[in-house]
Amino acid sequence: AFIYGGQTTEIEVGKAINDAIQNGIITDREELFVTTKQWREYHCYDKSLQCLDLSLERLGMDYVDCWMMHWPGPCWESKPRQERDQIKNNRGSKRSQEENDTDMDPWKNAKEGMGKDEIIALRAETWRAMEDAYRLGKTRSIAVSNFTIQHLESLKQSATLWPPAINQIECHPYYPQNDLLEYCKKEGIVVQAYAALGGQDGTKAKWKELGGKLLESPPVVSAASKLSNPLKKVTPAQVLLRWALQRNCAIVPKTSSPVRMKENANVFDFILAAGHMEAISNLSSRLENEVSVGRLCWRTEPLRMLDFN
Repeated sequence: AFIYGGQTTEIEVGKAINDAIQNGIITDREELFVTTKQWREYHCYDKSLQCLDLSLERLGMDYVDCWMMHWPGPCWESKPRQERDQIKNNRGSKRSQEENDTDMDPWKNAKEGMGKDEIIALRAETWRAMEDAYRLGKTRSIAVSNFTIQHLESLKQSATLWPPAINQIECHPYYPQNDLLEYCKKEGIVVQAYAALGGQDGTKAKWKELGGKLLESPPVVSAASKLSNPLKKVTPAQVLLRWALQRNCAIVPKTSSPVRMKENANVFDFILAAGHMEAISNLSSRLENEVSVGRLCWRTEPLRMLDFN
């Protein structure tokens, strides 16, 4: 993605691919499927195309295989520390509820032109840029990430290329997103699940609230134990990835370990029985409010629950 690694990841990926070609590890670029993401700071038509051109320059490529809109919401103005501290102090002061609500309204810190009444049109313009990038051959598919049903429905109204190839979303047993999966299936959108193992944003307090880490949850551990045999050990991580696959989700598990990378890819020679699938799915049903409690990622994002048009 454009923003990953403080905007250095694309450069490093490009170098790695070039080295692999030079050293004969891969024959050519066509052997790879490369995805990158447009960053929300570049929402609108012209800036989005500039964002893609910069990504291609960093990658050292003429095209990517998939270009995603990373986030449906706005970019923020950075607030001075003094202002942030003042807001915290005001929350406990004897001010009117309206004054406190104004301070806590994240939209007041959206960058100019990215307000709540402007963001739908901005997304539409960004998508129009993505459509043109596809027509120009700069990307072989266009997609979105972190989009809800309402975001997709509003985008559909002005889109000339539909559906998006992919909607990449947080999706795991604590946050199954059943309605969104059903919608995407109906629209012909592939759901790609990130944080399929639970993600890395969960704090100790959050895991305690949820009843423990997914990798340690009884139905996941039980399924791994029952599926293991002398010839193959099935791990809890493999069970969670298989659960996602059997819900027709593509998966993008993150790891820096070559051993775990191979383990994550070795999930096609076993199947979770209906009982295992149901037991794991039921992990979310006991949560009081699955929509808010089960969400683990984007912990510091003011609009992390995506409850905006």
